[in-house]
Amino acid sequence: MQRLKTWFQALDPQSRKKLVVAGLGSVVVLYLLLNQQADEGKPEATVLSEDVEFSGSIFVHVVGEVKEPGLYELELGARVSDAVEVAGGFTQDAVQSSVNLARNLSDGEQVIIASEDQFQSSSAAGGLVSLNRASVEDLDTLPGVGPALAGRIIEYRESVGSFSDVRELREVSGIGEKMFAKIKDLVTL
Repeated sequence: MQRLKTWFQALDPQSRKKLVVAGLGSVVVLYLLLNQQADEGKPEATVLSEDVEFSGSIFVHVVGEVKEPGLYELELGARVSDAVEVAGGFTQDAVQSSVNLARNLSDGEQVIIASEDQFQSSSAAGGLVSLNRASVEDLDTLPGVGPALAGRIIEYRESVGSFSDVRELREVSGIGEKMFAKIKDLVTL
């Protein structure tokens, strides 16, 4: 190593500069070659576009104020509006705002289209608040539930689908065991 150092120092400054540049160039070329070989061994990443279509079907039970209530098979990714359409549309007595027509459906779900009487009494029926139909204001009447928590319950309902069991409330952020124990007997599906 000492001999190499002595030899390098004996070179004129111009030769040393050329040698350093050549050495750095060799390192860069070696790095690029090794990096290219490493990339060739990796599988290519596939980027999914927003146009990806999912295939399959779900079954949805549509009841209440639709012309043809029943069990329907719909494409995966269908929305409440699709379920209402295949059930013949709303009846004259339907309260269209009783459901979120833009919400995605989930397999095994029941879509309930309320009449005016049902809609008016949905939060007062037996003193119970409907998790699947209640508004923020309705949920806010529950002990310990304020507008923010009521909003998270509705957000959960819209993102996951209708509640199929009251115990699903525990999956909503902010509802622990104590809160659930306070409100479980005051809510219904």
